[in-house]
Order: sequence, then structure tokens, then C-alpha cells
Amino acid sequence: MFILLGVYSQPALSEYSARIKLGLLAVDGATGNGIVVDAWLSITSPGSGRVVVEPRDLVEESTALSTRVAFYLASIVDGINPGLFDVRVEFETDTPVGGPSASGFMAAASLLALRGLLPDTDTTMTGMVSLTGFILPVAGVSDKVAAAKSAGYKRVLVPLSEAGNISNGIDVEGVCTFEEAASRLSSGYVSALTHEKPPIQPPEPIREKEVEFSHHAQLFMEKATALLDEIPRDDTRRAIMALLDKAREALDKSPYSAASIAFMALYMAASSIAGQHGFDYLEEKIGLSLDTVLANASSTVEARLQEFSGRSVCGLWGYEALAAASIRLYLAEHAADSTKPDVRTLALLRALSAESWARLADPDFGPKVPCSLLGSVAEFFVDYMQLSYNYIRSIVGHVVFHIPMPDDRDVSAWISDARKSLEEGNYPLALGLALYVVSSLEESLAHGSGLPSTCIERHMAFLEKLSWMRGPSLPASLLIEYALGYGSYVENVLGDPFIQESLEVDTAVWLLHSLAIRALTAEAAQASTARAPLQWSDYYLAGIAAEAALIALIGYSLALVSRRARAEEV
Repeated sequence: MFILLGVYSQPALSEYSARIKLGLLAVDGATGNGIVVDAWLSITSPGSGRVVVEPRDLVEESTALSTRVAFYLASIVDGINPGLFDVRVEFETDTPVGGPSASGFMAAASLLALRGLLPDTDTTMTGMVSLTGFILPVAGVSDKVAAAKSAGYKRVLVPLSEAGNISNGIDVEGVCTFEEAASRLSSGYVSALTHEKPPIQPPEPIREKEVEFSHHAQLFMEKATALLDEIPRDDTRRAIMALLDKAREALDKSPYSAASIAFMALYMAASSIAGQHGFDYLEEKIGLSLDTVLANASSTVEARLQEFSGRSVCGLWGYEALAAASIRLYLAEHAADSTKPDVRTLALLRALSAESWARLADPDFGPKVPCSLLGSVAEFFVDYMQLSYNYIRSIVGHVVFHIPMPDDRDVSAWISDARKSLEEGNYPLALGLALYVVSSLEESLAHGSGLPSTCIERHMAFLEKLSWMRGPSLPASLLIEYALGYGSYVENVLGDPFIQESLEVDTAVWLLHSLAIRALTAEAAQASTARAPLQWSDYYLAGIAAEAALIALIGYSLALVSRRARAEEV
């Protein structure tokens, strides 16, 4: 049993202040040439979580929002509550400033500042920070590198995918994440980044509980096998059989992975039958009624929620399992309203999946944390969901973004439901909604920007290592096991190159939840006297002026809805 009560003790509040002169790389909209725009970054504590970018009448929303995302990520990764600081960025300009391409540097510089470190004065950077900390491509990199060279820099950090395309007589290095950038910017920074993959096996207490997924794994395999005789002998049937073989093989080693693989096999078989003969025929064929399964899942999740009610201390893993069950029940309830056979099939399987996760939702399971803290973290992530949505929408103008649901609702409807859940005290559902939306948005960024798979795996390993220091995540541990153990196999069977990447992004988002639990307990600026003293001088970092972001967002079309319906984990 992991006991983390001591980990969540709160240090005494202390004053902290840093003010940094920034030389931000940009592209002049009129000439197309790279330029440097001066700005000041100030971080102070005590504060109230304000992030202000000035002059407000000249700074576009995308710049302000990207700055806020950057600081939130830096503080969460460093184990510090962002709500206890105020951040101010002041651009010395009389022309409009816009775009997110300085946000990666803002995040890295903020992380260094919180640790009492200075970035190297001969290194600069450009790149957009994603919702979990990846550095994404931006426009005009070659022009910005040229401007950096003219300004006297010796080295420029750029998004990894851009590094091989530039040769301007200056050292250009590619980075995957803002934390990796921080390690390149200061020799004094001790990085937790690893080039090794995270351990596939979950910690032993989770391994012992994972067996709960065996019941539904076997149920999914049984029902899918029963439908095989009615599936034509084509590629679909061969894929279903391959998935069932792999699920049987995985059952003893990884019951969660087995359940997820069998879930996909059953969805493929059941949606095919429902499409040919109707949903009523499918229900009769497999002996399961959507109304009955949905009612059972709702009753089970509600009963588990009541078990958490009124407690002062909660088991973290049980709470995370309840959040996972709650979002799956939410998905099932909305899909059940559809008249489409394949969507109603998905509703049925989601309800079963919710029941499976609810089996682990024991309020005493996992590291013990104050229940009120879990509520505060849920509120934080609902706010972060709103920030994330506004951030991406500010870049592309408007996100035509379909969460994989049949009702074609905008993300704002999900945000509204999450806030309603907070008001009702249903923190697990609010958290589940927030993490699901953030993960979906992050996937759109990862897919659209062509992040190398090595970047995603390294970032996942980094976050996983940090979370182990502060309490591992139940869903993340199971997702890592599935993604690294079976993700590539499932990709090959289904011919979908994004399955493992989607699982790894989901993992990263759940790991942020673990890190936020630690960070939101902090009451002090943790750039302590044990760290290097801050002596800020006028030097240049790097970043952004008015420009269009080079983000090729993949629209969440019907193809992606179908992909997530088939490929997402149980």
C-alpha cells in the first residue's frame, strides 16, 4: 500500500520575484524578415494565479492564452501551484503581437526561473507548446534563425521536425518538449528526461487489482466469438480473429490490455451485425440489452460515487477508476440516444466498460489523499479544459472539433456539463470529462503536427518518472502497459497508424493529473535558497511576434470518430 499523506504536506509561504528581459524571435508581417521583439517576463509570489500579457490592446488572444498554458505546465511539472503566482509579460511594441510560437520558450524559461536558474545567454528558441508540453512546429523558423544569428546568438532550439531543414551558419538543435528545452538552455538544470521507455508492468498493487478486468475481457471475447459465424470471410473477419487471438494471449499477462483488445474485436463484429440486421437483432444474438446494461452501469457507478461521499481521505487509484467509469458511462448514455445501429452498439460496449472500471473504484484503493484536494484538482482541470479549447481555437480561428459522440455537440457543451458536475459535487465525472477533452485536443495537435513517435514515448516516460516520485496514476499505468505491450500489434491489424500515439497521449494527460495533485498542495515559491540565486540581467531569449501558426490540425471528422470508437482503450 502506498501512503502519500506526508508527500502532500504544505511548505510555508515565501516571497519570490523574477523579472527577465526577453528578446523574442518573430517574423515581420510586412517584410517577411525575421526580427527580435523585446519583452519582459515577470513571475512573482504571493500571487493569485493571474497571467497578464500587455499591452492588452496590441496582444492577440493566442499569445495571451499560450503564455498561460506555458506557465501552468512549467509550474505543474515543477510541483508548484500556479495559483500562488502572478505572471506578467510586457511587450515593448506599438504594433500587434500574435501567435503561440514563443510559448515553448516561455514554458522552458519559466521552469528554469522556478528552479532559480538562468538560461544560457547565447541560446535562443522558438516553438509552440502543446497541452502536455510538446514543442510543435511554427511558421517562419528559418527567418527567425537568421534573426537570431544577426542578434549574436550561437545556438537556436527549434521543434525537432524543423531541425534538419535549416542551415544558416548557426547551431540549430531540435527539441521534443519544453522540459528538454530547459535542460539545453541551462547546464545547471537536472533533467528527469530519459531516453528509456517507461516500465511496462504496473506497480504490484495495481497488478493485483487489474485482474478485475478479466471478467469483461472474457465476456467480450465470448460475445465476439459467437458473432463470427455471421461475419463474411473477409478482411474484417480476419482482423476480428487476430484481435481475439491476441486478447486470449494477453489475458493472464495483462487483463486490462486483453479487455481493450477484445473490446475492439467485439465492436467490429457487433457493429457489422447491427448494420446488416439492425440493433434489436444484435441484442438478441448476444443476449445483452442496451437498456439493462446501461441501467446496471449507472447503478454501479452511482453506488461507487456514494461510497466516496463524506470521506475526508480517499484512495487515489479508486478515485481515478471512478472518473474513468464515469466518463465511459457519460459516453454510453449520450450514444444510447442515437438511432444509428453502430452508435448504439458503441453505447452498449461503453456501458460494459464503465461497469468494468467501476469494479476498481474502491475508496480505499491506492495512495491516500485528502478528498477535498481531489475536488480542487478536478476544478483545476475543468478550467484547464476551457483554457485548452480557447487556446487551440484562438490559433485556427474556429475548431470544428467533434468529440466522438453522435450528437455533434461542440466542446463547449462538454465544458458546460463538466461545470454542472462540479456544482453537483460529482468531481469524478467532472475530472473524466476534462481529461477526455484535453486528451482529444492534444491528439489533434500531435497528429496534425507530425510529432515523431520517439518524442511522444520520451515525454510519456518523463512524466511517468515524475509521477512515480509523487504517486503513480492507475489509468496511466494500465495505458502504458497496453500501448507499449500491444499498441503496435493492434495498429498493424487495423491498419491505423495513430492507435499507439492516441494511447500515449491519453497516458500523458492522466500523468498530468498525478502531477497536479502534488502541485496544488504547494503554498510556496519553491525556488529555494538551496537553488542558485537569481541575478537577472538584460539578455535575450526567443519567441514570437505577429505571425500565423503553422499548425495542421487534423479535423475530428467522422473518420476520427470511427477510429476512437474502435481503437480507444476499454
